Amino acid sequence: MEASVYPNQPETLQETVALLERAYLYAYPLVLMGVIKDRTTNVVVPDAEHAPINQLFHAQALATPDMVSLTRPNVDTVYSQAYLDLGAEPILLYKPATDRYCSIQTFDGYSNTPVVLGTGGVGGSDTATYAFVGPFWSGELPQGVTKVSMPTNFVWLLLRTKCFGVDDLPGVREVQQGMRMYPLSAHALDEGAGYACPKGSYDPAYDYVPLEFMQRLSVQDFFTRFNGLASGNPGAPEDAPALAQFETVGIGAGLTFDIAALGEGVAKAAAYLPTLLDRDFSSAHASTTVSNGWMFMDDRVGTFGTDYAYRAVVAFGGFANPVTMAVYPSMVVDVAGNPLRGDKSYRLHFAAGETPPHASEGWWSLTAYTEAGRLIPNELNRYNIGEVDDLPFNEDGSLDLYLQAEGPADDRVRFWLPLCEDVFSLTMRIYLPDERVLSFDWKLPPLEAV
Repeated sequence: MEASVYPNQPETLQETVALLERAYLYAYPLVLMGVIKDRTTNVVVPDAEHAPINQLFHAQALATPDMVSLTRPNVDTVYSQAYLDLGAEPILLYKPATDRYCSIQTFDGYSNTPVVLGTGGVGGSDTATYAFVGPFWSGELPQGVTKVSMPTNFVWLLLRTKCFGVDDLPGVREVQQGMRMYPLSAHALDEGAGYACPKGSYDPAYDYVPLEFMQRLSVQDFFTRFNGLASGNPGAPEDAPALAQFETVGIGAGLTFDIAALGEGVAKAAAYLPTLLDRDFSSAHASTTVSNGWMFMDDRVGTFGTDYAYRAVVAFGGFANPVTMAVYPSMVVDVAGNPLRGDKSYRLHFAAGETPPHASEGWWSLTAYTEAGRLIPNELNRYNIGEVDDLPFNEDGSLDLYLQAEGPADDRVRFWLPLCEDVFSLTMRIYLPDERVLSFDWKLPPLEAV
């Protein structure tokens, strides 16, 4: 390989491309989240799916089969979100007291979850005002405000409010309307209640599908974006050895990346990187535990450490809750390894006292999806089944759930989860799981064909 303007770069073409691949995986969550942020904040005033930077927006309905923009959505909670830029000053969030599950998951720029607030986390269900503070800010916060230190200036907040069905949506909206978000400088305005959120702006250039946009980004543009974002979003201390290696090829905060300067053939050899993350790569780098046919995600979700490949795979797949807040065991094949199909009927049997254990504010539910990850249309508009359905147990205390495409002809309709007639998959959600779930001392029962 010809001499380059980066004198400390690896000596061979293969080594240089291998380093670029590792840097790509490291940088992927930050660049992807920046792409999503640009699209989601591309609006003048908040609506159900967008809001300007540092402003909340709230979903107004539970997911349905018509919501094709969502993959494997849940129908247990209604989302609220906000994208924050903490570069200028802290951003405050007031959350009212709630009589229902309402959690606030924080994501830093690299898709880690430093802390969960609200139900199951800091502050619980009580009234709280949280101040999100970036890594370079120093100053005093008002009395009564809970400091939430974030390692990056880029922050994504994902709020989940429990909803007990369509008729319960007014109760969810009451919680949502009680929230407010404002900069620290506006706290004097009646603790933010008198703050008027500024209008944003709209540019049609940002109307893209994020993952498709990522695949269109050239390697040059990808790392140029990363270098710009990294200035306000430093890596963790344990990233220092990797970051030092990346700097040898011009990747890092404040650096100039020039793929042409890395030598002849590098650009061509590295052209595969925008399509590196796909289903096969995800399968090879996924970290799961299989129990009775159910796949459980690794307990490092949200605290990935230096496993940059796994972190990128989870970001590519849609981000996730830490397992202490929720576990999402999924099933896509039967005991013989064949895809689940709705032209068969299935039963999920829980022995007496063996339904999913969880904390008092948690619950469980089971959802079926089409092969494309959509909810399944059905005559009952029932897209999941679980604890909140107040299912009657058998005389011996056990519980049976029946999964099939056509409705049962007997009283089992109360226990019926509708399927499509083709390939489908399942996800069990256990919110605030008991330690026995995390240690696998409790096991989710196998799915039986009947």
